[in-house]
Amino acid sequence: MLKFNFSAMTGENSQDIRKEFETEIRNQLIRFTDTYSIGTETERTPVISGNSSTEMFRNFMTLFLKYKPDGKIYLMIDDNDHFTDELFSFRRNELRELVSGAGWVRKFYEVIKQFMGEGVIDRFFATGVTPVTLDSMTSGFNVAQNITLDPVFNSLAGFTEAELTGLIEGTICGEGECDIQSVVKELRHWYNGSRFTPEAGQQLYNPQMVITFLAKFTGSYKFPQEMADINVTSDYKKVSAIVELLPSEERENLINQILSTEEVSSQLTLLYNNELSYDFSQAVSLLFYNGLLTIKSVSFGIYKFVIPNYVIKKIFWEYFAKIHDRRFGNESKMDFIAKALTELTMKGEIDGIVKAVQHTMKKLSYRDIENFSEKHLKMIFLTLLIDNNAWFVKSEPELQNGYADILLKRTALNPGKHDILIELKYVKKTGAEELVKISEKGIMQTIKYSESIKEESAGDLLSFLVIFFDKYNFRIHKIE
Repeated sequence: MLKFNFSAMTGENSQDIRKEFETEIRNQLIRFTDTYSIGTETERTPVISGNSSTEMFRNFMTLFLKYKPDGKIYLMIDDNDHFTDELFSFRRNELRELVSGAGWVRKFYEVIKQFMGEGVIDRFFATGVTPVTLDSMTSGFNVAQNITLDPVFNSLAGFTEAELTGLIEGTICGEGECDIQSVVKELRHWYNGSRFTPEAGQQLYNPQMVITFLAKFTGSYKFPQEMADINVTSDYKKVSAIVELLPSEERENLINQILSTEEVSSQLTLLYNNELSYDFSQAVSLLFYNGLLTIKSVSFGIYKFVIPNYVIKKIFWEYFAKIHDRRFGNESKMDFIAKALTELTMKGEIDGIVKAVQHTMKKLSYRDIENFSEKHLKMIFLTLLIDNNAWFVKSEPELQNGYADILLKRTALNPGKHDILIELKYVKKTGAEELVKISEKGIMQTIKYSESIKEESAGDLLSFLVIFFDKYNFRIHKIE
């Protein structure tokens, strides 16, 4: 077994990336020759002193065949495209040189292909392969099969619910020590939802998120204050790297679709051509390949992608919050926001949150106001509400009689007593009489949504109608 792992590579330019790549190749070849007693120290020297990864690997294979003429190698490569992320985002010319016909990455895979053809490398398995390098790999390495969408391999990429339950029962909770079904129900919101092929029968739990949670949960049987693995939540930088390359209009369209409806439709790019312009479908595809979107369905070659779980949803909102903060200052992290969230959690009082939204509204220019709508108002609310672990924040939840604007469902970490329904209205300019009519209509609508939610949920519910008018004035109606 020979394994290369590129997940720890951090280089920001092609020279650094190449050095780290060659270091990983060299270290693993040394480990392999030590483990399987291949060659003498003198014979190993050309292997580790080669001028390139290609030369090192070719020398290694020659040495291997000398000592194991009938031997077979199982080659595994983990996080294959990790080292291309930075170049893809910021140094496209360097990326083209790296994976092009004469590029050293492609040359490396051509050597692997040679020894697969000779039967020495008997099995090859690589993870983390995206369309960024797949085109170059398949051109110089056309002996492998892309199994990303194969339903047979879907469950390799995560835990099924049965596996998660068994994992908790077998290693974490003894008999009577914790309510396993309650734990699984909570984790279903946070970590479940991945599907890598439309034919997959069940959704999967993110294994990294689950293992991190269980490590914190063990012993105390208490939910950690941070339900998201910091290594995953930093992936908002991946979102930025993928979408920032789009033209501004396409970028805004993509993010608005994902945040407002939590789904987006697009073709799936199987091969990425570095010579062609970057477009909407390629961005959506890369979000999928990086685990930030997952497959819901497919029809006539058009895939419907959705956000897989609540942690990933928070990542998208963190990206949007960064945009918000660049424009309006670091508002989403200010102390008065934390205080307002505490008042909403503990007392069911929404005034602080509404005033925080008003604070942002006052910074809008008259040009911004011209195109402002309820959709934009909701985005400001969601940006401020979602950066906490007290609620699962739902935008436009589907109810029996329509779609509410915002629903906050308590998490296991919420010490409060209420779920929160917020219905929003925005009116640019209005008189007192018209405002009364809008309020009456909005109250009836909020009552209707509230009654529907109460039928579906056993939790206590507080309902509010919030109306912004004349730029940043507001009224709050608490629905009893």
